[in-house]
Amino acid sequence: MDGVLPNEIWVIGGALVGLILGSFIGALCSRWPQGRSVMTGRSQCDGCGKQLGFAEIIPLLSFAVQRGKCRSCRAAIDPMQFVSELSAMAIGIIGFAALAWQDALIFTAMGWLLLPLIILDFRHLWLPNRLSFILAVAGFAMGYFWAADYDWRVQIISAAIVFAAMELLRRGFLWLRNVEGMGAGDPKLLAAIAFWLPPLSLPYLLLLASGGGLLLLLLIPNDGDIRAQKLPLGSLLGISAIALSFCHFRFGWF
Repeated sequence: MDGVLPNEIWVIGGALVGLILGSFIGALCSRWPQGRSVMTGRSQCDGCGKQLGFAEIIPLLSFAVQRGKCRSCRAAIDPMQFVSELSAMAIGIIGFAALAWQDALIFTAMGWLLLPLIILDFRHLWLPNRLSFILAVAGFAMGYFWAADYDWRVQIISAAIVFAAMELLRRGFLWLRNVEGMGAGDPKLLAAIAFWLPPLSLPYLLLLASGGGLLLLLLIPNDGDIRAQKLPLGSLLGISAIALSFCHFRFGWF
């Protein structure tokens, strides 16, 4: 890796930052849907309300040592906290281990910003506009000030096109069937992602996310009516975007 610091330092730094952000993202995704602020109040057990000590909030390690249960009431700790920390750490490690540090900064920033959207949509079918807006602004800023070949005009046009196309599809389905076939947050998320990825990769993004949705339909029980299933399209778009971003920086695709 080309950089001032040794490769190992970048990887370790990416892992540690990922763990810290993953812990915050896990708390955010747990508290926000309940109407609780992640910025105020100490961490506590969801079962008994006991405030957690320092040793009980160490990312990954505390979950493993406590075997996924609260020390006081033995209630199960939400496994999504562990998944969030592990996923954020993996993004940091993969980015700085396999990419040039300049590209790794863009890849990890996008991955960490997408992670809460992926989790919230997977668990609650909810894509907060606030997070999608932050993702879009960060993508534009990172590209404009950091990427050498970033054409901000093309990125804005591509974001507008994919948003308009997805929103037209969403409204058209609603008009024809009088039922929501797509959440209102999905077109906004796709537009936000468009600020991070090359425009030519966006058709592949939709294809990959759609393929993931079909795979989910095959894996989850449908009670005989496949039309009744609600899929987290935003989660699929986010995961696909991370995969395509890595392929772009690592292999020069698109």
